[in-house]
Parts: sequence; structure tokens; C-alpha cells
Amino acid sequence: MRAVMPSQSRNPVPLVVSAAVRAFVLLVPTALLLIGMPRTSGASQIMLLIGAGFQAVVCFLAFLSSRSWRQPVAPSVISLYLIALGWLWLGGSSLDDWYHHLAQAILLIVPLTVFAFQILINSGAPAIRRARVLADSLARRRDLPTELSTCRNLPEVKALREALHLDATPALNLLSHPQLGVRVAALATLEFRKNWRRGQAELVLHVAQKAQEPVLRIAAMNALANLDERILVEAVAQFLQDPCREVRQAATEALLWNCEQRWSWIRHAVRAALSSPDFQQDGPLQCSGQLLSAEAVADLNAWASEMGILGVRAVHTLGVHHNRVLQDQPEAELLAELRRQLTDPHAPPLLRLEVARALRAGGWLDNTIQERLLDPANPALLRLQAAEALLDSGPHPRALTTIYDVARLPNREIALATAAIVQRCLNVDLGLPIGQPLPPVNSRHAAEVTRRVMSWAAQAENEPVSGVMSQQSVASSQ
Repeated sequence: MRAVMPSQSRNPVPLVVSAAVRAFVLLVPTALLLIGMPRTSGASQIMLLIGAGFQAVVCFLAFLSSRSWRQPVAPSVISLYLIALGWLWLGGSSLDDWYHHLAQAILLIVPLTVFAFQILINSGAPAIRRARVLADSLARRRDLPTELSTCRNLPEVKALREALHLDATPALNLLSHPQLGVRVAALATLEFRKNWRRGQAELVLHVAQKAQEPVLRIAAMNALANLDERILVEAVAQFLQDPCREVRQAATEALLWNCEQRWSWIRHAVRAALSSPDFQQDGPLQCSGQLLSAEAVADLNAWASEMGILGVRAVHTLGVHHNRVLQDQPEAELLAELRRQLTDPHAPPLLRLEVARALRAGGWLDNTIQERLLDPANPALLRLQAAEALLDSGPHPRALTTIYDVARLPNREIALATAAIVQRCLNVDLGLPIGQPLPPVNSRHAAEVTRRVMSWAAQAENEPVSGVMSQQSVASSQ
């Protein structure tokens, strides 16, 4: 079935009628001046003719301009009618009959009516009235879903959101409604609202603080995401430690999309959330909006040096940030800084691992840096990453020697990572299932794989390197 384009889906009849009405209203002053000409004579008749010609030329130019059709008609109506009233006053001074007074009345009443209507529109009264009607209709519904993702897409919610551009009061009045779906829908109409009147944002924040349902707190976070007041932003930042994970993620999205302005306000709350053992399963802070600011990256680099949960989550957050930055063409200064961190022996080992993964995923590491990472002074997992990357490019004796060294370490986590590389790059079966995740470190399977890795390393140590290299060549060809 052929898709209908937006321009084709419009009904041309209303457009034609609207254009005809617009042309008629603008041409009325010209017609009134022309009709008044036969009722005068001499200079007055010439004056009315000139006035009618002037009005006709202005209307003709307005019709030719495509831009004028997209502009409101009220200013044009007021200007043309008042100018025509002036021409009629100049040219019809000698005319003293009913037509003169009727034309003056039309040329005066029409612009005054249009002006009054425009003032009414600009006051926002029709929009506020429409918002109240839509809010009342929403409050009467009994089948509203409690899922926020479903509720925000309802036609009634979208219509009310558009009608609230002047005042959020009609939606705020629904926050005390006994039906949960109505309250969720009311908050959905306020998502990312920027223009709040005094006390309105505080009311939404109070609802979020008192709400028992996570969906209400999530909807409130979305509604308060565009705040500029520091006190309110700091209050929203407390939801980074909410008991519900979805609420914590919503608060993260609401706060970090404008990280450049807000980081100094929320950094203490972010640090507290990252260091809490209750939320260590949340992993890195992730935001689908803008990247972290330079100030935030500096703080996370400092926190990455600390022990415990704070250091781990700060490193993972930096890893997500660097991956996003390196997806596009990064700046040379950033690449130089990341490579410096990678090769700095004093940098936190976990941070160096994350930086190495980000650079390697983007193809920003050459073999020279990879070979430097094989040095025994580097962390074992970092050496393994470099050895794997070098072996993927072809036979590399030093990378094989590094794998032997790391495989002899009595550490199950390192042994499992080594086994995965050996199986994939050297085609040596060490008991790991192909295409499956690594077994838990404390499992019996992990203990058996560790024993096999150490045994393989001890046997390979007595074999010539050239023999192992030939095995690798065969594995890579297969």
C-alpha cells in the first residue's frame, strides 16, 4: 500500500476556502473605496481612486508573497482597514449620506474586533480554557494505563501537553486524583517542562518525595528534568539513591543530560550514589543525552583511584563515556590523554583496562603501544588484552611468551581469561564451552579450567616457541 505524504494527506478544500476568505477580508477596504467613488466628484473622487489603487497594490503584493500567507492575518487587516478609513475621511469629506457612515463604521469596527480577538488570543485565555477542558476529560477516564511508556503516547495526553504551554495548573490539579493512571498521565503531560510558575515545580517534587509507586517518581523525574534552580536540582539528585533501580536511572537521565551546568550542584550526590554498596549492581552511570562534562570526567578520574565500589563504578562510567566519544572522530588531545593514561604505571589498573578496551574498540591502538603493554610491569589482564590483540593480527612470539607468564599465575579470574584467549587464538581445548560465557569464578568448572591452564603453561614452557607458533599459524588459517 503506497504511503501518503503529509502534503498529500491534507484536504485541499479547507485550504482553498481559507485563502478565499482571507482574500475577501483584505479586499473589502478597496471595494468600499471604489463603491464610494460614484457618490463624489472632483478632487474627492480622485482621492478615493488613489486610495483604492493604493489598497489594491498592497493586497496584490501581499498575495504574491508566499511568506505573508504563513503570517497571521490580523496585523494586515488592522493596517489596511485603518489606512482605508483615512482615505475615506480625506476623499469623502463632502459625502454626507448613509453609505459614508456605513463604510466608516465597517472600516472602524472590523479592525477593532480583530484587535480585541488578537488580544484575547495573546492573553492565553482560550489555551487555558482548552487545557482545563482536556484535563477534566482526562480525569473522567477510568481506563487509563498505569504504565508511563503507554500513558505518554495517548492522544489525550499529547493534546493536554500542547495546551499547557502557558500554565501547568490544569495538570497539577490532577496530581491529587485518587486514580493512579490519572496522576501518571498528568505528570506525563509535564515531561521536560521548562516554564514553571512559582511553587509548581516544588509541588511536583513534593509528589515525588511522598509517592509510594515507582512509576509516579519516574514520571516526576521526567517532569523536573529541565530545572535551572540549584536547590531543586539538588533535591532531584537525592533520587539517585532511590530504592527502585528504574527511578535511579530516570533521575540519572534527568540530571546528566545538562551535565555542563549542573555537575557542581550534583557531584556530591553522584559520589554518594556511586559509593553505596546497595547500588553496586547498577554498574556505570549511563545517560542517553549529552556527554559528560570535562569537570565530571576529572572528578571520575579522581574517584577511580579510590578503593572499593566507588573506584569500580567510576571506572566503568568513564569507560562508557570514552566509548561514546571514540565512536566519532575524537580530538587529538583526547587521544593523547587516553594513551598517556594507558601507559602510565601509576594510573589505576582498572582504569587502564577500560581505556585500553575503549581505544582498541575504536581502532586507536597501534602495535607499538600494544607491545609496550606486554611488559611484566603492567597488570596481568592488561597484558592479556594486548597479547590477544597482537595474536589476532598474526603470529607474535612475545605475545605468546606473555600468555605463558600470565597463565602460570594462581588466579582463577586471570586463568579463565587466559583460557578463553588460548582456545580462540591457539586452538587448544581447555574445557571452556564455545560461544558461552565464562563459568563463575567460584565454581568447580572454573577450578578445573584453572588447573588445565596452568598445566598447559607448564608443558608449553618446555616446548620450542617455533612449534607453538606453527600451531598458532594453523589455528589462524582454520
